[in-house]
Amino acid sequence: MKSSLFRFSINLAILSLALVIIAFAVNTLAPHMITPALPWLLSFFIISTFLIYYLLINASKGKFNKFTNTFMAATVIKLLVMLTVVAVYVYLHKSDAIRFVITMFVLYLAYTLLEITALLKFNKVR
Repeated sequence: MKSSLFRFSINLAILSLALVIIAFAVNTLAPHMITPALPWLLSFFIISTFLIYYLLINASKGKFNKFTNTFMAATVIKLLVMLTVVAVYVYLHKSDAIRFVITMFVLYLAYTLLEITALLKFNKVR
């Protein structure tokens, strides 16, 4: 488990660094396209993705039902938290709403893809 968690942490750092470089490049070319909340969004996704992966790896030690239930609960909670964050941010910062929602969606796709591929690799190895 430790090697899987370490490998995932490295991949998480690489993805995050790549996203920061892409965001910097986009911000340099078109400054109006990136939301000012990007550092907070990156922090949210890095922390939540790591915690969910850790929970799911621990849940996979037991029965498959435990893993499935943990996966479903973690996904629902993550989506509800994200929906709440989007709703509050859009309500408070109407002028930045579209950029924020698009950025949030792109980050969600990137980090979810990383999480799912890592979980599939982990379950193949087991």
